[in-house]
Amino acid sequence: MAILGTLIRVGLIRLQTYDGQPVFSLVYAQWIGCFIMGMVVQQKDALLQWYLPIHVGLSTGLCGSITTFSSWQLDIFKAFANYDASDHYRGYNILAAISQLLVTLAMSLNGLVFGYHVGQLLSRVPPFLYTYPISEIIPHGYSLHHLNRHDAGVITLGTLSWIGVILAAALTSHQRDLTLACVFAPLGALLRWHLSIFNTKVWKGQFFFGTFLANMIGTLVLAIVTLLESGVVVSTIGCQVLHGFAEGFCGCLTTISTFMVELSNLPLKHTYTYGMTSVILGQCFMFLVCGTFIWTQGVNPSCST
Repeated sequence: MAILGTLIRVGLIRLQTYDGQPVFSLVYAQWIGCFIMGMVVQQKDALLQWYLPIHVGLSTGLCGSITTFSSWQLDIFKAFANYDASDHYRGYNILAAISQLLVTLAMSLNGLVFGYHVGQLLSRVPPFLYTYPISEIIPHGYSLHHLNRHDAGVITLGTLSWIGVILAAALTSHQRDLTLACVFAPLGALLRWHLSIFNTKVWKGQFFFGTFLANMIGTLVLAIVTLLESGVVVSTIGCQVLHGFAEGFCGCLTTISTFMVELSNLPLKHTYTYGMTSVILGQCFMFLVCGTFIWTQGVNPSCST
């Protein structure tokens, strides 16, 4: 699911990147991911009854990998810093950054709510007419004895998919940055899933610390990767690895779809605390890591994307 989510995100970005584009291309991936997340949230009990891991696969794996928090923070910073050296007054940098912030938030929330509506509509048509009981997940540890043939099939498919993209990245130079992104994608998604355990152990009901930690780690790592792409002479293969790591690992480690669901579920006071802390600290990482170099050495990217 993480590999598929990465392919969808990168594909949408490339599709929507052209001269005269009316809005930044990343926003389409954010909208699609949040839209699917809305449907998944509405149909959670039906999905759990159908096949238990599919809910995590669709929400954490697919939607969490289509959307990305770290790239959003990087785009806001680039707007603040006028990274592309556009010919306008400095005051317009602030307006551009605010546009990146507000348009992404608005489109992501719109996608999530629309997904809720479609999910509710699906509940009224077969095979969703049956009212599923609310499921209770009881952890009992991992054991091969608990796996059935469906689990074995999914694990086999996932393993073969991962091996396939690793071989593709190693054996061909065509689209290597994309294949490398797919190689790194499961690592980011799996780390985010493991970090999610802190959502119920630290400040439960007030702050989603697991998602916050994943978003901040991914944003910090992306800032470092951006610095390496801008201030260090890197070979062609090195550039492909850095770009693949940024798109795959950082893109899948961080998420907006889960972030938006959490914002909509928190009490109003905690919503603003959680949201503002995430955005402000994310920008602090970008300014401290990338800004100090850019404003002293200038923008001189070694890797063209």
